[in-house]
Amino acid sequence: MTTVSHSFTKLFAAAICVAIVASVGCSSTTATIYGTVTFEGQDVEKGMMTFTPADGSGSVVGCDIKNGKFYAKGVTPGRNVLLVTAVKQVTFARSSEEMAQMAQGPAAQEGIVGLIDPADLIPSNAEGNNQIHTFQTGSNQLELAIKKSK
Repeated sequence: MTTVSHSFTKLFAAAICVAIVASVGCSSTTATIYGTVTFEGQDVEKGMMTFTPADGSGSVVGCDIKNGKFYAKGVTPGRNVLLVTAVKQVTFARSSEEMAQMAQGPAAQEGIVGLIDPADLIPSNAEGNNQIHTFQTGSNQLELAIKKSK
């Protein structure tokens, strides 16, 4: 009887060890980040976020921003540089006359040279953009409010 119970105990202990190893193997070693992004108090309608590990080790991960919301998975836990880019739809001139009119419009009056209607909405040096954020393994929520540089 002792031999049977001793064998059962060894088998039970081995099964517990296998279950522990299997559950450790299933746990995630990355971070998932979700939340909202605003620029000057308004939802970022369309854009992209890039998560770059600050120490250079790990993968760069990107995700889309739609109607002010984002969801990124597979982000390297720890310190990451977070860069938000957003562009607006640019209206192109349909004729030379229309281009001349656009060139005399608000962009020219503001001293913008080159593009008649700039597409970048959020500069990389905007307050709160291109900054380091720290994320834990697992699920992280982030409410990011970006403002124009002073």
